[in-house]
Amino acid sequence: MFDPVITSHDALLGLLRRGHGQGARRALVADRVAVLDALDGCVVRDPRAVPATESRSLYYARLYADLDAGLDGLARHLLCEEDWTDEDADRTALPLAVLGTLARLGRTDATELLRAYVEEGRDWPEALDRLAAIGRDAALTGMLDVVLERGEDDELYDCVKRSTGMRPWRIWAAEDERVRAVVEQVDLDWWRWELTRSVRPGTPPTAPAQTVDQVLAEAADGPRQALACGRRLAAVAGPEHRGAILAAAWAGPDGARAAALRYLGEQGDGALLDLAEGALAPDAPTGVRLAAAHAIGGLRTPAAVARARTWAAREDLLGEVAVRILAGAGEPADGPILLHALRAKVAAVPPVGAAGADQADHFRLCDLVTGIGRLALVDALDLIRDVYRDAASAGLRACAVETLARIEPTFAAETAVEALWDCQADTRLIAARHVDARRPEAVTRLRRLAGDPAEHAEVRTAAKARLSEM
Repeated sequence: MFDPVITSHDALLGLLRRGHGQGARRALVADRVAVLDALDGCVVRDPRAVPATESRSLYYARLYADLDAGLDGLARHLLCEEDWTDEDADRTALPLAVLGTLARLGRTDATELLRAYVEEGRDWPEALDRLAAIGRDAALTGMLDVVLERGEDDELYDCVKRSTGMRPWRIWAAEDERVRAVVEQVDLDWWRWELTRSVRPGTPPTAPAQTVDQVLAEAADGPRQALACGRRLAAVAGPEHRGAILAAAWAGPDGARAAALRYLGEQGDGALLDLAEGALAPDAPTGVRLAAAHAIGGLRTPAAVARARTWAAREDLLGEVAVRILAGAGEPADGPILLHALRAKVAAVPPVGAAGADQADHFRLCDLVTGIGRLALVDALDLIRDVYRDAASAGLRACAVETLARIEPTFAAETAVEALWDCQADTRLIAARHVDARRPEAVTRLRRLAGDPAEHAEVRTAAKARLSEM
């Protein structure tokens, strides 16, 4: 669970890479030169294993703002020859996001650097989108001419299609005929896609499958169809089709079997309990095992809990599924099982991004941590504190914070204060709702969160509510 590059959770760089609240607080009082070097390093070498699931831009942008840090390091990273030769798709995403947030916080130098990158950089459409999100007309002044010089019509088409809310293209369409034609083409193609989105690329439009047999036959073409077909079964299946779907789940082709398992899981069908040992067996097809684990692990009935208790001692996938059921619906008497599973998982899970790491392991840890919080298992306090302190995944840290809010006696006065600085909005939200607002440091931070235009709306609301209770 440790950061794959910085092994000590006490190292400032490691805390900053993980987006930990303690890192932000320490950065404000640490050696300025070292902090600024570490901050630039975090932004230009994105530390997130799965960027789509973790936030960092506001966290780092606030540090740049609070430290009055210059942007020379980001400028050197963005405006250089390597920008055109390095094919890493994530090379510019975080720096541009940080600049966009800084610009929204009022840093004019961030706005100017974004404008310069639109003029010179490889990923200029992303920078343009960040400029548009600032919400000030001056940020986009003169950019239309730059864009028209940089892009051919096919490039403009891609830019418009990828832009958030098609900004600022709809405004520019009223000013420029070339942009208007591109915007109209994007609108037309989107409308056509909506009509045929269930059709595979390159095939003529056909009516979607309308019967259970047709959906199962389509799913049989391959496991990749299983998730979509499992959802579509819900639209066409009735009680009279349960027998056919069960038959497919027991012995159908791999894709149809997986789709049937997905459907049964959505219905909470108790027959899954009898299917479990076969569908989760080590020699079962991978797609079937994944579908079964998702479906069976989501059961929350008394019968599922009773069966899970008989499986929980197993050390295979069935045992993991049993623990997930108990985490979601078990009783305090199941606490020792969850504690044992958490100890084993914490010891076994490699760092996110390290060799052999499995992102799914971190989601399983979230299930366990959340279940321990639901049952308020105070015996797990030290383990959950370890997860909060060491987790490289900000999402897992948010789960730990939510559980600590339930079981840690000093949460409001200690952990919640620190968590107000966390990179993840979910974590800041939990902290804002529980923090002891009598502590001066908490009051100062709550006021910052309540008035920050770049902060998430839910966090702002929670901060204002907490301040109103003072």
